[in-house]
Amino acid sequence: MADNDEKLSRDGRRLALVSVAGAFGFMGIEFAGAVFGWPNQIMGLLELGICAMFLWVMIQAYKLWRARRNDRNG
Repeated sequence: MADNDEKLSRDGRRLALVSVAGAFGFMGIEFAGAVFGWPNQIMGLLELGICAMFLWVMIQAYKLWRARRNDRNG
C-alpha cells in the first residue's frame, strides 16, 4: 500500500512539473515569436505541440485521480 502511495505521489509531482514547464514553454514561445517575428504557421504548430502536452497532462491527471479513488474504495 505504501509503495502504491509513493508511486501515485511521484506521478502527481511529475504531472505538476510537466504542466509548469508547459506553461513556461508557452510563454517562451510567445515571447520568441514576437521578438523574432515568426509567421503564424510556425506559431500555430508550436502552440499545437504545447496543447498536446497539456492534453496528455489532463489525461494522466484523470487516470491518477481514478487510481487514487479506486485505491481508497478498495
